[in-house]
Amino acid sequence: MIPLAWCRIALVGILLIQPLWFGWINPPTVVPPWLVLAITMVPLLLVLPGTWQLRPRSLVIAGCLLLLYFCLAVMEVWANPPARWPAAAQIVLIAVYFIALLSIRRQPARSD
Repeated sequence: MIPLAWCRIALVGILLIQPLWFGWINPPTVVPPWLVLAITMVPLLLVLPGTWQLRPRSLVIAGCLLLLYFCLAVMEVWANPPARWPAAAQIVLIAVYFIALLSIRRQPARSD
């Protein structure tokens, strides 16, 4: 099983993909790229400290956020050929995050 520390690597990878994807590979044409980067990066940067410290609550909140990023990436893979590769990389990183998140186990109840 993938250790929980892979959540860190996956989240940092997703944070690195965002400027490459929306700033260089396939910049948006309707809205300014800085606005798209702010919308996509700020939520992940807010959960990064708790995720970096492997706090279970922060890991789960980040996982809920990543569900939105997963939906966006799947949509981009199907509909936008220039954005296919960064979106596919984001899908893989999100899958790694969730597989690593499965290593959180609930502590068994103590019987006194």
